Amino acid sequence: MLTRTEIKATKEELQANYRRLNQPEATVLADLEMNAERLDAVLNMEHPDPSDVWEVRDYLEDKLKEQGIEMVPFSWLGDHSANHWFPYQTPWRKEELYD
Repeated sequence: MLTRTEIKATKEELQANYRRLNQPEATVLADLEMNAERLDAVLNMEHPDPSDVWEVRDYLEDKLKEQGIEMVPFSWLGDHSANHWFPYQTPWRKEELYD
C-alpha cells in the first residue's frame, strides 16, 4: 500500500510521462486495450487497480524509450521487481513470430 505522499508522487510522475508521450488518448487506449475510465483512474491515482498502474507505467516507459524521449523517473514504481505481485498484459509489445 502506498502512503498519501507516495500516491501524490506517483500521480505526478505518471501524468508527467503521459504528457511527454504526447499521443492521442485514442492511440494510448487502443495500445493498452483499456477504456478511458481505467486510464483516468490510473493517471489520477483514484483507486486504480494496481495491475493497471504497472501496465500504464510500463507502457509509458516503453513508448518514451522507443521515441527517444527522456522519462521522468518513478520514485515508487522504479523497481520493476515489485510488479511481480500484479499480473497484467502488455498488448503494445508486439511479439515477433519465428518460423
